Amino acid sequence: PHWLRDGMLVFDTIYNPENTLLLKDARAHNCKTASGLEMFVRQAALQYERFTQHEAPLDVMRAALRRGISPIN
Repeated sequence: PHWLRDGMLVFDTIYNPENTLLLKDARAHNCKTASGLEMFVRQAALQYERFTQHEAPLDVMRAALRRGISPIN
């Protein structure tokens, strides 16, 4: 898209597929990107930390989400 500029932050809330057309286009224009999967994990991590008073295991959470949304389980 013509409105994408070098250095912009582009965020797509869709988490499946993680690599959306918007994010692909943004990367092609040298934009910084954030996926919906990352938003999902970070929201869950914040809730986990507030309820448990422990640091959230982000890598474990990301892996679990990826397994959960994978077309082959």
